[in-house]
Amino acid sequence: MISTKQPSPQPRNDNYARLANYIADASHEGEKCLMAWSAGCMAGDDFQLGISEVLATQDCNTRTKKEKTYHLIVSFRPEDEAKLTEKDFKEIEERFAEVLGFEDHQRHCGIHNNTTNPHMHVAYNIIHPEKKTRHAPYYDYWKRDELCRKLEKEYDIAIDPGRKQRKELHCYLTDRKERILPAVKAAQSWEHVHATMALYGLQMTCKDDVQLTPLEGGGRGCRVAGVEIHTSLSKTALEERLGVFEAKQNFYQTLETFEPSSSEKSKKNEKAEALEAYTGQESFDGYLKRHKGIIDVARNAALSWKDFQNTLQDELNITIKERGRGAVIADLTVRGKNQPHAKLSSLGRGYSRAKLEAEFGTLKKLEEGRWAKPKRQYSSKPLHRDPERGELYQKYNVGIERRKRLFKEQKERREQETREQKLKWKIKIKKYRIDSTLSWKEKRYLVNAAKAEQLRHEELLKEKYAEQRTKIKEEIPYGNWNDFLRQQAEAGNTVALAVLQSAKPKEKTTYKERLVMKLLEGMTYTVDNEGNITYKLNGGGLVRDNRKGIIASKDEEARIFAEKLKVRRFARNQ
Repeated sequence: MISTKQPSPQPRNDNYARLANYIADASHEGEKCLMAWSAGCMAGDDFQLGISEVLATQDCNTRTKKEKTYHLIVSFRPEDEAKLTEKDFKEIEERFAEVLGFEDHQRHCGIHNNTTNPHMHVAYNIIHPEKKTRHAPYYDYWKRDELCRKLEKEYDIAIDPGRKQRKELHCYLTDRKERILPAVKAAQSWEHVHATMALYGLQMTCKDDVQLTPLEGGGRGCRVAGVEIHTSLSKTALEERLGVFEAKQNFYQTLETFEPSSSEKSKKNEKAEALEAYTGQESFDGYLKRHKGIIDVARNAALSWKDFQNTLQDELNITIKERGRGAVIADLTVRGKNQPHAKLSSLGRGYSRAKLEAEFGTLKKLEEGRWAKPKRQYSSKPLHRDPERGELYQKYNVGIERRKRLFKEQKERREQETREQKLKWKIKIKKYRIDSTLSWKEKRYLVNAAKAEQLRHEELLKEKYAEQRTKIKEEIPYGNWNDFLRQQAEAGNTVALAVLQSAKPKEKTTYKERLVMKLLEGMTYTVDNEGNITYKLNGGGLVRDNRKGIIASKDEEARIFAEKLKVRRFARNQ
């Protein structure tokens, strides 16, 4: 179970009614909504009347200039849906409301099952229905995370790890708070504060607020806001006393360092992992980790930066270059702002700039003008290893290249037409302004009319090219390899389904696994990016085939269909 608070919208975009209708899936007649209900409203079970009641309550508070809606999402594992009843979902929501301080507030809730992981949406009205005051939970992650761990045990559902390292860093800072706070209070400058933090293996950064992060070690990626430890470590309090924040200029002695209980050898790149999961194609970060052995050999054999950089180019067509105060590994196939790159630390703790410079001296970039044909180079090839993907990938490439070409041509035509329109109206407005036969009132009227007409033409131009883009997307509806495979699989292409599933590790089982062909006919089903199939039955039941097993909703029709599907999917070796 994982809870997530959606980022708060700008107050002008805060629309409780729109969110509540999305939760009930009103625009699609509840196709993806397993159940929806409201709580804390005088309207009782009337969902729409409850929305009107919330809007009236929010209108009573005219003082606050902030948002008035809190959007919570609680995600479950696929196998949890069969374990939880309607009563259980409502009890879980009540527990979250109690922990967040919304037990007396109005809210609208719904369970969506349109993805592999069923999830609960809750829209809380931040304005109290009686007091008309605004209640916004502050640093509420810890409360939600602790509740998730408790509910997982109580309802015997799958356990998801919390942000363990960040919690450990928070405890590390709390234990040393009595020593850190007096030293910070006695500091006369920002450098004194940085020196104090360095003693405990910490560094201080500041953007929207002061953040404390470890200087080095496995917990380098986690951070804690200073105000979470004490109000005297907030940005406001420190800047009032020491002036505008100043970055650290010197290096200081470290007496102790923060070490999390379990640190991985190489740092995870969540963005790269998300990209691979979404597109099904290898990221640059994945390419580096796949060839880390070659990079290690090159480092061990090199005597200088020149040797190391030359070997990296010859073997993998990559280079190490400076970026800010650190360094990145960049791809030499593409140049410019779209050049793929990854942090040095993605290869492990031993690949920091400081450690490489201690070995080879000051960082020196690759020699200009040097060119060598590399043995390998990065290309975002599919992660799927199925032997039958070759023909499908050729078909995908033909379509995606045509899609790119059409979009590029359309963009060029739009830019050209926009330039022509701007020039036309600029000349027309200038003529009105320099026309000596017109009075100043006539000039002002004609110029304003021309500007209004120009805006109308610009809107028409946007609509024209928006329609063209829609037609291109309808002609070639996929934007990446996973989308292509998923659409092919949903169209009945069993080869595409097999390729899509080939990226997932196959589970060891005593049964012979076979693709479902006959049972797909006449069924309403969807395929996700991992090749999991979700069947929607006529009675509203859902059955998920996630290759490890068959998961069914609690109605009788779904249970019977799931049993038939198990026989087809996991028949005994024949």
